[in-house]
Amino acid sequence: MFCSGGISHAGELKPFDVRRLEPAVGGDISGSKPPGKQAARAGLLRSGTAFFVSRTGEMLTSAHVVQGCKRINVWPGEEPPIQATLIAVDKDLDAALLSTDRPVDMIAERTGQSVGTGASIYTIGFALTASSPRVPVITRGDVNGTVENNGRRLLVLRAALHEGNSGGPVVDAKGVLRGMIIGRYADRPELSVAVRAQDLARFLGSDHGDMSALPPHPPVALKVSARLKQIAALVQCEK
Repeated sequence: MFCSGGISHAGELKPFDVRRLEPAVGGDISGSKPPGKQAARAGLLRSGTAFFVSRTGEMLTSAHVVQGCKRINVWPGEEPPIQATLIAVDKDLDAALLSTDRPVDMIAERTGQSVGTGASIYTIGFALTASSPRVPVITRGDVNGTVENNGRRLLVLRAALHEGNSGGPVVDAKGVLRGMIIGRYADRPELSVAVRAQDLARFLGSDHGDMSALPPHPPVALKVSARLKQIAALVQCEK
């Protein structure tokens, strides 16, 4: 998925083989059945996480979660699934923008500042299939450093993530967006990799309205876990 690069620890660059990065995405779940009374629809291919970045319902997720899908479903909160439309992709960044036409009150809070090594971060991920109720897993970790890959600098997080985390938002202790999960190290499962928030902002401002130019909304006094649950949703890809 990625070629070789290095992790920067507080200014010290150490070699690190990242050729064995693998997506933190749900595998082929065709024919599987979710818990409870809801049966999985035939043809489900993969699943991940998405999160709202505009009040008119646009969502970010990893490109590898939704590539090649004939239908994309999003499951916000405990609501029935809604169909999403893929409107922009940056394969080099592994980012995709979805449209849901669903107005929302809570979106990812943005910042132009970088996040330092050692800072606490939180992310959220959903299981492979939609359960009732849908219970996401919230993981706490910290920023381990950065890695250079094909001219792009990615965040390296010390956070053991699992299937379904791809596309999930990475926020700091104040709930501010710091990145988006795109993968993990196959040979070091305690380390995961995320696109930086500033690169996501540039992607959002490239081809479809400069949402990155909008000022961040004033933070709402919510716990990090509550904020993540409100901005994130399970996303599923069908063949």
